Amino acid sequence: MSGIVNVLISTYNGEKYIRQQIRSIQRQTYPDIRIYVRDDGSSDRTVQILEEYAEKEEITLIRSDGVNIGYGRSFLKLLRAAEEGDFWAFCDQDDVWHPSKVEWSLEWLSIQGEGIPALVGNSYVLTTEDLRMVIGTNRPPSYRFDFRRSITDCLYQGFVMTINAPLRELMLKCDDTHLISHDWWGVMLAEKFGRSYFDSRIAAKHRRLDASVSVMTLGNRFRWLKQTFLTGNSSIKASAKEYERLFGSVMQDRDARIAHWFTHDSYHLADSLKKAFYPGRWRPSMSSEIVLRFLMLTGKI
Repeated sequence: MSGIVNVLISTYNGEKYIRQQIRSIQRQTYPDIRIYVRDDGSSDRTVQILEEYAEKEEITLIRSDGVNIGYGRSFLKLLRAAEEGDFWAFCDQDDVWHPSKVEWSLEWLSIQGEGIPALVGNSYVLTTEDLRMVIGTNRPPSYRFDFRRSITDCLYQGFVMTINAPLRELMLKCDDTHLISHDWWGVMLAEKFGRSYFDSRIAAKHRRLDASVSVMTLGNRFRWLKQTFLTGNSSIKASAKEYERLFGSVMQDRDARIAHWFTHDSYHLADSLKKAFYPGRWRPSMSSEIVLRFLMLTGKI
């Protein structure tokens, strides 16, 4: 097991916990790690903290001139900037990694066949902000996950995803202005063109912050419903449209037809009904399934 692992961190007003996260990366049991950080327009002291690490050559700081472009585009720019390497791990600014996280990820990734796009996702615990109390655990699903489900369900959260060079190459075919979520994009491509693996070992502590956008509580699901219904913007539609733009003409199969259902800019009755009344599940949670099918029926997704 060998190769350079690039850890990619996009920060935004992360002064409170960024040092702790960087320490947890520096304490990994795997030796050959390089850290790339891009700040997405912070207004606190995050950039000053990062500059301290950059001056000591502990990280590579990607300058953004204070421009906020959103987390998905920011991570894709990091992915493009970290050119030399064998594996790329996405990382949140306020989590804490288990010392063996990188090593565990590479156990599976390093034995995949040459040229096969591959992604590994780690299990994690959701904690209170002070890390003292575990309030949830994310582990491998009991259901079968495939490309169809990846269109509407980002099974592998970005902050515990590690990819190999073939998947990086596929991901960077995109126009990053077309996408909202880098992780959703990577999961779709891995499911369609390669392989993915969900490691059951707990590899990270993920803080539940008041402003967290990754915690899908019931209240957040209905806030998501309201926002998507009013704006029509979603990672689901964005990723499906970019998939069709890049691969639709050469992948004339069932997956391409299903992905096409999610690409319409205006209401399409037939495809809205196909999505909303599809016999298979889209999401594991019933509340999320109900919200999603309503948005499908109304043409918002």
